[in-house]
Amino acid sequence: MVKNRVFLDSSVIISALLSSEGGSFHILYYFKNVFEFQINEYVFDEVLNVLDEKFSDNPQLKNKFFTLIGLMSVRVLPDVSKSEVKFLEKFLSKEDAPILAAALKYSSYLLTLDNDFLTDLVLKFASNKNLSILKPKEFIQIFRNLKSR
Repeated sequence: MVKNRVFLDSSVIISALLSSEGGSFHILYYFKNVFEFQINEYVFDEVLNVLDEKFSDNPQLKNKFFTLIGLMSVRVLPDVSKSEVKFLEKFLSKEDAPILAAALKYSSYLLTLDNDFLTDLVLKFASNKNLSILKPKEFIQIFRNLKSR
């Protein structure tokens, strides 16, 4: 059976690293056998940069990140072309466009805690391209009955 693919924004990964009790970690842990979780190289690098810049006093978070990627079977995908990213810059920031571009290309869902992805313009565009953008709480509410046991 083919699993639905879920693209994770760096905000969701960071949240999962900081709390094993929050919705982001809950999704990765309880839905790991139901969905295929994905990030791209851009998100991978962005998480490492955030950990270096904002959490340099907590170096074990980097190890936790690598463990999380491995244990939750998060697939790291290549970045999409610059032209695909450039086109999306009219919908959201240059920093967020690579994330949306990858989610559009590879996934059915984009999970994020970043409200810049949740504007009417971005949500409508994504929906027209068969991508649902959700916060972790919304994702859990929709799929709570599919949790792997």
